[in-house]
Amino acid sequence: MSTDTLLVELGTEELPPKALKSLGLAFRDGIVRGLQERKLSFGEVQWFATPRRLAVLVAEVQLQVPDQSVETLGPPLDSARDKAGNWTPAAIGFARKQGVEPEQLQVFETPRGSRLGLISMVKGAATSASLNDIINASIQQLPIPKRMRWGASRVEFVRPVHWVVAM
Repeated sequence: MSTDTLLVELGTEELPPKALKSLGLAFRDGIVRGLQERKLSFGEVQWFATPRRLAVLVAEVQLQVPDQSVETLGPPLDSARDKAGNWTPAAIGFARKQGVEPEQLQVFETPRGSRLGLISMVKGAATSASLNDIINASIQQLPIPKRMRWGASRVEFVRPVHWVVAM
């Protein structure tokens, strides 16, 4: 499993001094929550807040989400074959949707009875593909009582943002 260090920094105009700690902690918590939701492992997390910067440094961030096996359930077993033993349209349609032949489907026991299904492996996405969403969600969830807009943009934040670094 490959890992690397993640740094996210927002450069802004003067942030309210009384709000620095809560903004820094909330930014850290948002980044951590985003990584956890995507099942990415990581090491030590540090946060930094100055009047013109909010930053989060995360050590040993996993570079790719692990591959996952996904169980997909289809039609009930009793409606998968007709009286002659041929596959029904429900079973054929489910298999086609999964990209397999009906013979490749498996039988799963569920609380509601036996069903056809398939276990498939889903390749994990690269962490870099999720970072933009994680950072945006973290910023949107910051505890900012009164947001500002500047210029012609509809983007709102506590103060004008001058730069964002994500490495």
